[in-house]
Amino acid sequence: MNTLPLKNHVLLLLMSFLTWGFFVLVGLPDYYLSWTYEAKVLIVIAVTIVYIPLGKLLTKKMFPDKEYFKNSIWLAFYLTIPLFIYDTIFIGIVGGEGLKFIPKYWFLTFFYFSFWVQFPLIGLVMEKNLIEKKTN
Repeated sequence: MNTLPLKNHVLLLLMSFLTWGFFVLVGLPDYYLSWTYEAKVLIVIAVTIVYIPLGKLLTKKMFPDKEYFKNSIWLAFYLTIPLFIYDTIFIGIVGGEGLKFIPKYWFLTFFYFSFWVQFPLIGLVMEKNLIEKKTN
């Protein structure tokens, strides 16, 4: 099993920061708090759906070694842990919320966990499809 090259770690970290920045901009002026409950639910559903093909594409493009499950774990890591850290700094420390932001911003918190299910499942399906192609 190969280790992930430093270049990939840097790219994933940059991608996570840019993703977080994009979500901050979309959520202006108050990081989604003024959005209705229904709008927050819709954005959670939409982002979840969008990240199905995007997760597959990112896994294929960023990790050409075809170890899709292992690499999907890296993708889950970089799209959850750094974003949680950025949110903790932005909302918790700068915004003065502390860790109380976790339930208050449930629509963000959802992704800290869901991507750990979603991306590995995508990786497993990709590996299964790769194995089936090889056996046919």
